[in-house]
Amino acid sequence: MIKISNDTKFYGYIGFLIIVFAYIIAQLYVKSHLPELSWTGSDWLINYEDGGFKRRGLSGSILFFIQDHLKIPLTSQIFIIQSFFFLLIFYFIIRLLQSKKLNWDILILLCSPLCLLFIPVNIFNSGRKEIVLIALLSFFVYGNPSKLKKYLLFIGFIIGLFLHELFYFYLPFVIAAYTLKTNKIDFKYIGSLFVASTLVVLILFFFGGEINQGQSLVFLKNRGVQLNKFNIFTYDMVKERKDMVAAYKSYILFALELLFMVFLSFTFVKKYLPLQLKNFKIFILISLLWVSPLYFLGADWFRWNHIYAILLIILIISALPNNVGKTTYLEGRFNISLFFISIVFFIVFFLHIQYDSSGNSEEVLLQYIDNKIPSVKF
Repeated sequence: MIKISNDTKFYGYIGFLIIVFAYIIAQLYVKSHLPELSWTGSDWLINYEDGGFKRRGLSGSILFFIQDHLKIPLTSQIFIIQSFFFLLIFYFIIRLLQSKKLNWDILILLCSPLCLLFIPVNIFNSGRKEIVLIALLSFFVYGNPSKLKKYLLFIGFIIGLFLHELFYFYLPFVIAAYTLKTNKIDFKYIGSLFVASTLVVLILFFFGGEINQGQSLVFLKNRGVQLNKFNIFTYDMVKERKDMVAAYKSYILFALELLFMVFLSFTFVKKYLPLQLKNFKIFILISLLWVSPLYFLGADWFRWNHIYAILLIILIISALPNNVGKTTYLEGRFNISLFFISIVFFIVFFLHIQYDSSGNSEEVLLQYIDNKIPSVKF
């Protein structure tokens, strides 16, 4: 029987991540060449030109400036930005894995349908502004927490709030990452970050205008961008909340999926990081309470779940002991049980996404399954 070394197994896993990354970039490229942009692209195009200062408007105004001076089409700019931040995410996560004492459990959890594999599975909604936050946190937890990295974490998070206010709901993850890496509770840093970010959110709330002040679609059309009917500028919050009530079964399942992922993560901490168990228990409770208002403000529960899950896994990986050796540290056997659970979780999540995207229609979902597996009759 041929014995495969841990290095070979680990680099095989890294090879899988690289394939996932390549697939994501290829799909984003295809999306950037579609005749119409949807949610993923339109989110980056919110701007200050239509009505002045508003929530999320910084990115669009920057892209407009680049288009005016460098003549780069807006769709190409969005593709470059998305590719760049996904590159950062995969690069720093892989480097973080190389620096830690690993086991198969954490590698399997990292590829759960709410973490890295969420991106290719739900590519239609991948590449929105949360990739900046995920890249920022991945960058900070890898390596030593230098002064420069501390400043970049602080400044990057504050600027990120002008890209999307949802960053604020994941503030506990930024504070936890800083505390884990510095091994101390720095009240001055944490307090300053809390005050500054809260002040920005209040400014956005009280002084920021609506995303669409009436001319955004015209401005974008004049700049060569055509949006389909599913875009941020035609978003109707009142209608969406009514739809959420009507689709309550789907949202119950979203909640259960997040709780299941939290359970798997907590089980891992209990098994492999027992000294951190109390800290993570407190953190999970606080972070769930802090992020909960977001679930009442929007319908993108699958997206909120993804951000929460991947940031949580990144924190757990950063809490693992450092690997001081020159070779890969991968202990234990491949966890068949957890792998099987992840496959079932993946299938359930994938079908749930099809159900959600079909307008929460059981009939359409069954038709989708029947088309994919003709031998199955319903």
